[in-house]
Amino acid sequence: MKFRYIVTCWIVLLGVCLIPLISMPGHPARDMVYYNTAVSDIQSGADAPEGCTILWADDSDYASRLNGFYKSDALVMDIVRDGEIVGKAVWDDASDRNDSFSVEIRTRMMVIWGIVALAGTLLLIYIYVTYIRPFKKLNRFAVEVARGNLDFPLSRGRNDFFGGFTESFDIMRTELKNARAKEAELQKAKQEMLAEISHDIRTPLSTISATCEVLEVKNPTPDIRSKTEIIRAKAATIDSLISNMMSASLAEVEELRVEPKEEPSTLIGTMVNNLRDVGDIRVTGDLPECLLYFDPLRLEQVIDNIVGNSLKYAGTSIDIEYIRQDKGVVIRISDSGPGVPEDELSLVTQKFFRGKGSEGRQGSGLGLYLADYFMKKMEGDIVFYNRAGGGFAAEIFVRKV
Repeated sequence: MKFRYIVTCWIVLLGVCLIPLISMPGHPARDMVYYNTAVSDIQSGADAPEGCTILWADDSDYASRLNGFYKSDALVMDIVRDGEIVGKAVWDDASDRNDSFSVEIRTRMMVIWGIVALAGTLLLIYIYVTYIRPFKKLNRFAVEVARGNLDFPLSRGRNDFFGGFTESFDIMRTELKNARAKEAELQKAKQEMLAEISHDIRTPLSTISATCEVLEVKNPTPDIRSKTEIIRAKAATIDSLISNMMSASLAEVEELRVEPKEEPSTLIGTMVNNLRDVGDIRVTGDLPECLLYFDPLRLEQVIDNIVGNSLKYAGTSIDIEYIRQDKGVVIRISDSGPGVPEDELSLVTQKFFRGKGSEGRQGSGLGLYLADYFMKKMEGDIVFYNRAGGGFAAEIFVRKV
């Protein structure tokens, strides 16, 4: 900054110092020898030299013109021939000098104003580049940060007067951005954990409720019935609380962790066998022994969600069939209930969607949404449809490794 200031001052001073050297070319130097020689030549019949005016005595305006030259302090010399004054030789150098001086003054003033204008322009450019533009940049940066845009860069210019402030503000922006990113990651992790815990708790609750129904059927005594009713009521209360917490969590979380890997197909058989005591479940078809690509925890959630929905809304027996395919295995789960209205079939995988038949039943509208989400993350697929003979069916495709 100091270097620019010194250079600017030097240019201005240099221009001021050069002004006296600028001048218009004047007349050549003249002395009395020159004038006397010129008059002698004129008296001998020579023409008047440059800058000399001849007034002849017999001119009609002789007196008036001569009087004018006297007033302008011109040099007037007699022209004598044969001892008689026949005219005057006039050099009006004073008027010429005045005209030349006037032109010279105007020229110098124009040069001075030009240098002043140039120096002023350079000064304004220097002030704008050094002070105003960095300040405007800081002001725009502050506005963008206030709006929440922490990706707005704040570059520091060379010899920037606000260099220290610029660097501090940019460090502040970076720290704010990092803090916001960490906060978002922590918030996301917390919401994912809440959603996972909430949803995982519902699976054993469904098993508890189904077990109570089995106990009532096998031991229909008043004592057993009263105890199972208490268990079911408490399980329903817990289910309601968990549903509310899970809904709030999944409304904010963007992604649940799914970690598929190579797993033996026999794990799927174990998952299905664990559901036999939940209700009337019939398994058909042979499960091929092969390596499949899935996340055991998430696939179990998918199967539990579909079976749980069938038990809740259909209340019939459930058929689970294994279908071998070249690229993987299909698990078909179906019931014999009324099915889902055709206009709702395309909506069952939407978040928080609950159909017309869900009135008065506990639920959050997230089960089939999560099932579809998990299968896509495992590079599989899931399809829902109504069977021709009645009932709702879901086909889960798990691909081979």
